[in-house]
Amino acid sequence: MTGGRELLLLAVMPLLVRCQKPSVSMSPRLESIFTGDLFYLYCKDVSSGDTVTWYFNNEALENKNSILKIAPAASKNSGIYQCKINNRKSDDFHVRVLEYVPIASLTIATGQPVMRKNSKVLLEIENETGLDGWSCKVTRGKQTWAVVLKQVDKSATSFVFETSALIVPETIYWCVKKNKTYRSNQVILRTTEKEVTLEMDPFPAVAGETLTLTCLVWGTNDISNSVFYKNNSIYASVKGPNYKITKINESVGGDYKCEATYRYKAQTIKASHKYDSDVQEVLVHASPFRAVLSDSMQCSCPTCSSPMAYSYYKQNAKSWKMLGQDQRPGSSGTYRCRAVLDYMRTLPSNSVNYGTSITGTVIGFLVAIVGIGICVFLVIFCWYKQRKTRGDIYEEVQMRQTGDPKYETLNVARVKEGEYDTLQPETEGRKKTGGTYEALTKQDNKEEVYHTLGENVASEGGDGGYEALKKEGIPKDEYETLNTRSVEKKTGTGSEGGDGGYEALKKEGIQKDEYETLKTKQAEGRPGALSQLEIVEEINENK
Repeated sequence: MTGGRELLLLAVMPLLVRCQKPSVSMSPRLESIFTGDLFYLYCKDVSSGDTVTWYFNNEALENKNSILKIAPAASKNSGIYQCKINNRKSDDFHVRVLEYVPIASLTIATGQPVMRKNSKVLLEIENETGLDGWSCKVTRGKQTWAVVLKQVDKSATSFVFETSALIVPETIYWCVKKNKTYRSNQVILRTTEKEVTLEMDPFPAVAGETLTLTCLVWGTNDISNSVFYKNNSIYASVKGPNYKITKINESVGGDYKCEATYRYKAQTIKASHKYDSDVQEVLVHASPFRAVLSDSMQCSCPTCSSPMAYSYYKQNAKSWKMLGQDQRPGSSGTYRCRAVLDYMRTLPSNSVNYGTSITGTVIGFLVAIVGIGICVFLVIFCWYKQRKTRGDIYEEVQMRQTGDPKYETLNVARVKEGEYDTLQPETEGRKKTGGTYEALTKQDNKEEVYHTLGENVASEGGDGGYEALKKEGIPKDEYETLNTRSVEKKTGTGSEGGDGGYEALKKEGIQKDEYETLKTKQAEGRPGALSQLEIVEEINENK
């Protein structure tokens, strides 16, 4: 008898299950739903093979699965949801999407929204009023776990923690305050096993703003070309890894992937690699309410439906620091504001420069331009002055009047070795008393020693006598021509110029050091000097 009852119950149980009303549940379970959130609705008590029909505000949806995904959430998703199985509808499930952002923020401190499987990222929770009593939650599939924030200073406004290993395709993190409706935004982390990944910033994207798609390759940043696909069709092809879409709208959303052409820095082959990423869903939602800040520092929210309090922020380098409670801008700087209502707030307002005017900015710009001009002028002036104070490379050697036994010294203090120039006696205010001297040439820039070329002039202004060109340390056969031309042409010496003109001192076939001194005819007051005839005879004897 007992066995018969058990068999009867087994036969009746499926019928009883089919007669039960289905129910709707949410995962992750969110106390408040904000614009941009991701959540799933599940139709419970569904047997295998049962057909499910979803209703939104009593209108049937095309989705026939037991799971209804809503992402990203927007105000248009607010309403009543039901699911129907075997002609039985569930109870109403109410969803209200707030067009604000949560009071706290959760961001990725280190890592990317798409990571390699089994990897980890660092998340940072921030709340302007402190983190006392805050904890975080993580949802994988239908299961949700608590994340305890250890060693959090009660006065701290931010805290960084590490996630556990990412092992499922999608993981959702968010933070909440105990016994309160306060919470943060969600951070959605996805995994891939491919070398190439598609990243989106921000994720989810906000309509009206800029979306950046990035094709990353693990292990290298040497990416020469990236091709982005939307719904299996080419969307864009760019050089490098990044592609920006400005002023996006909800139609930009869809299934994307990218194909990267890249090289590893350590590879020895010249060929590049080309692989594609997993398909990722790009989510775009309508913009939440945004505050407005006027030039007079009045913060408002024309679209907000409830009276709001306002918080002001001052820019400090690349960050924004909130002013004190009920404190308004008082000093010059760049400010923005938010409208705040208990557990939610608006997006930051536009930025406004306070305490500075357009006139002041223009004057500051002009002063900067004038300052730059003065600096340039001073640099040029100093350079020119320094250049003028260097002095000439050489000075002109001027001829003295008849009877002056010596010439002025050639100033070679600043002359580099081998840089002798032509002596010019044609100096204004000076009387030409002798011949014109050609340049003293130094061939091949070799190191020689040249001695003084002096002139002893007779009292009556006749031809001068010239001292010998000394040879100390001068290599063989490196004498150049030394010519003088007398003012009056004379004959009798075999060379043009007559008496007082001398041909070049040649050194061809003459042994080293055979010439010592070449002296001119005896002048007045110089006993022992040789005459011109004696010079010629001495030369002939040496030959």
